[in-house]
Amino acid sequence: MFNKLTRHRSLTGATLALLISFWGMCSTAQAEHSAHNPPDPVHGTDGNTQQKINHKLSPEIYLQNPFSSHSAAQLAKAPAAGSITAASSPITYHGGPVMGNLSKVVLIWYGNWNQTNGTDNPAGQQIIRDAIWGMAQQNLINNYSGITTGFSSNLGLYTQTGVTFVTQASSPVITEFTQAPATAYGNKSMSDANVFALVKAYAGAGDPNAIYLVLSSSDIAERSGFLTKYCGWHSYGTIGANKVKYGFIGNPNKSLSACAVQTISPNGNAAVDGMVSIIAHELVETVTDPLLNAWYNAAGSENSDMCSWTFGSQVQRATNGAYWNVTLPTPSGGSRNYLLQRQLSAKDSKCYINATGPVQ
Repeated sequence: MFNKLTRHRSLTGATLALLISFWGMCSTAQAEHSAHNPPDPVHGTDGNTQQKINHKLSPEIYLQNPFSSHSAAQLAKAPAAGSITAASSPITYHGGPVMGNLSKVVLIWYGNWNQTNGTDNPAGQQIIRDAIWGMAQQNLINNYSGITTGFSSNLGLYTQTGVTFVTQASSPVITEFTQAPATAYGNKSMSDANVFALVKAYAGAGDPNAIYLVLSSSDIAERSGFLTKYCGWHSYGTIGANKVKYGFIGNPNKSLSACAVQTISPNGNAAVDGMVSIIAHELVETVTDPLLNAWYNAAGSENSDMCSWTFGSQVQRATNGAYWNVTLPTPSGGSRNYLLQRQLSAKDSKCYINATGPVQ
């Protein structure tokens, strides 16, 4: 083809050169348009979609009956530290946008968060609020968010074409809504489409710089595979003129080993503490790959996926026997400990738990 064009160019001169240049500009423009405006995920007849990024189940689920009682579950044990070498299939940039500005995190509490089961309660909700707020602080006691933002570290930046790069892994601005089970959202058995319908119900015109999280209580099923195929997921959809980023994370209390690695936890609520680790995972993946076309590796894994269920070399044990590896400040001036999965450096495709050091 090149030789044929070369011969043709000798006959047409500057005219063909201009056409080739124009074709190149069109191809580039089409590629950029596709990267920044991909088609929306499609929900099938069952209300579910393949166009979402799932958080895989905990390895602990394979060690016992996934629906066993908590009394049969294993006690806390040291979680896996994980490899300190670079990923064999490194993360790379694929042309799509990242979230350079995260305006707020919107929490949509679905189901019953006023139960007496010790987990779906206001205290559990506060653990989640504190974690989201804490991950947004740049003066972290333990600089977990800096792994993604590059703040005071040499772990690189998650950038997009141009000058935009990820500056926040979370937001201190938190907006909340509460929704009891309703027919419009599948009652106690949601589909992916139900999750997006719930987001649309509370998003108004839709903020393209926000992340909307549907957080379900433990009596709610997400029938595309919660607790059997995944612990949470993120995706996007269009509301009005805006592409909205959203995700689903459920309370895993029905099958704790599916989405947690310990049955006692640093904040005294193992299911909610497990949710926090999944939320951190989904927030980081959303800001770095909001339209599923920016940062991932050759296998299709996003940055958090490449470090999932590994917790680094600085895991400590609390007096109640629970393990933790990250300390985050709270809005009240205190702090909380969490056991959070590691995150991936854009610079070297290695997993870290702390950007100050950095520490693997």
